[in-house]
Amino acid sequence: MTPLPAQYLRETAAWAQDNFEISVPVNVSYEQLGEILAGKLQQLISEDFSRFIFLLYRTDVAEKKVKGILEDAATTGEDPYKAIAALIIERQLQKIISRATYKQHDLPDDEERW
Repeated sequence: MTPLPAQYLRETAAWAQDNFEISVPVNVSYEQLGEILAGKLQQLISEDFSRFIFLLYRTDVAEKKVKGILEDAATTGEDPYKAIAALIIERQLQKIISRATYKQHDLPDDEERW
């Protein structure tokens, strides 16, 4: 994985903290964020599956990928939570990077922005 600007990871961590109601240290690493989020995903899947689905939908994670991870975990017995957490983190990073790349600086007000 290419090194990310620290700001992108901080934005992703803040987003995850707000949306998944988790506590994230200020200088969290990518791996730490994945572990924290994986713990929350495990809790959601076992206790509030509909919220888990809602959060996946809101994050815009590919349902096909999540189903594949869950199916693989069912046959191999491996922990699916870290893999799903990685999908969520990667998707949020993609959105942040896209916004930063295509940000429109020269428009006078929000009404003219798309």
